Amino acid sequence: MFKNIQKTLLLKYPLLWNTKFIPMIAIGLLLHLIFFGLGYIDGTIDFSNRNNIDIKATSIMFGVLIIIVIFILWLVNYLKNNSLKSFYSKSKYSLFYELMQIFTIILLLITFYIPFSVAKQWHQKSYFSLEETTKRCKTISTADYFIDGSFAQTELDSLASGLIDSLGNVIPQEKSNQNYNNTEYAVEAVEMDGNAYVRKDYILFKGKKYDEYSLLNRNTYDFSVISNEQDSLNRIEVKTWLFNNNAGAVQKLQADYLKLIQEHNLATNLTANKWFEITYKAPEFYEYLFIQPYLREYETEDSYSYNNYDYAVKVRDGEKKYSKYFVQQDVLKKKYDTVSDAHTEDFFDFEAILAFLYGALGLALLVFSFRVTSGKSWLIAIVITGVLNIIYGIFAALASGGNLYFYLMLFTIIGIILYFFFIYFSKKSIQYSRLALNLFLWSFVAVIPLIYFLIQDFYKKEQYRFDYSYYESPEYKWLKEHVTDMFTINFIVAIIVLFILSKIIRNWKGLAED
Repeated sequence: MFKNIQKTLLLKYPLLWNTKFIPMIAIGLLLHLIFFGLGYIDGTIDFSNRNNIDIKATSIMFGVLIIIVIFILWLVNYLKNNSLKSFYSKSKYSLFYELMQIFTIILLLITFYIPFSVAKQWHQKSYFSLEETTKRCKTISTADYFIDGSFAQTELDSLASGLIDSLGNVIPQEKSNQNYNNTEYAVEAVEMDGNAYVRKDYILFKGKKYDEYSLLNRNTYDFSVISNEQDSLNRIEVKTWLFNNNAGAVQKLQADYLKLIQEHNLATNLTANKWFEITYKAPEFYEYLFIQPYLREYETEDSYSYNNYDYAVKVRDGEKKYSKYFVQQDVLKKKYDTVSDAHTEDFFDFEAILAFLYGALGLALLVFSFRVTSGKSWLIAIVITGVLNIIYGIFAALASGGNLYFYLMLFTIIGIILYFFFIYFSKKSIQYSRLALNLFLWSFVAVIPLIYFLIQDFYKKEQYRFDYSYYESPEYKWLKEHVTDMFTINFIVAIIVLFILSKIIRNWKGLAED
């Protein structure tokens, strides 16, 4: 059947037969299907295990190897029949159609990672709905108050006159009559706008003072599925529970959290009653235990300090020691981080797709230029490209000119384009323009980006303001914000130019050799 299809294409659609378009599209689609399956497997989440299935690196290496082999075999079969030499009679825009077929084949081959990534994220996203994921993440996030949540920084206070100890810390005035070398009373000074401040050792919530290491000053764990605004509201909600001595709400939160631990078969030696007992110490919430958020065997002895506390104690942050109680909070966070990110990240990264499009176009132009010129001129053009880049790089380094290299490249590309059209319109010998055509095809896509970035640099005008921040001109900011738009427009312009250029190349092939 395959031979019959190829025979039909040869007789009715010789261009499709010559590029091997149909079989290559079939191979490309099969490759995408295989990597979609591999991505789905890689997206499997084992909630009871520290590590997920990870076949990403192996799959990519396997994919690259397969693509290289397929690409070489395709080139061998494609390049052995050159219609420009064997049967020149071609339609006006047949070269453009051929280029687009080459581009499509290469794009399909090099984008095998996209279905892998999409399937992986889709599988991770399928474990829980967005609503359920948000609910569970809120439970995990707020429960960190009673496990090992970090402490928020207290407000700054103006620095009262005092003494500075040998470590550069400030000893407040009220402590200055005590032992000056005793850093127990030292407070770290903070300098802002030329003024000195110290951080308060307490926080205020609804008019009441709490120690800076009180539970009320703890942070929640951030999940991407929870906005910053909602995260702040969640913290206020827990603080309000503690302020109002709402023990029932705290117990429900801890019970819901332990249900998640049990659901995913994670380890803990906590019970709901014991957890509440060792952490909920109203009204100051200063005496409590730090819960180990991991299993000891997963950590080195140097990483954390443990003891056998089973009752609430006052422990300053610098002296924090973990109790004998533990819960696999680290595993739970990691797994729900993955699900949360799967819900909030886009399936397709436009910038990545744009990079694939440019990569496919670049490879297609390399193949196409070899097709329409000759192997000798193609190799010489590669050498010239490398030599020019080295020479221009040396000039730019010696001149210490940041943009000299880009100006030289821009003028060289424009010169090559003008030279090619001079040969073409003056009907000069074709042999003088093969090199120019190769260089033209490889570099014209860079003209708009080079001009764009040189203009952007012109408007940069980076300088310091009185507040030590950078000043950037409005033009520079606008250009910096629209780089992706520029590359998108440039790609569209490149396709239009190639459409027009294909007819010119067809006519150019009709010039005399001598």
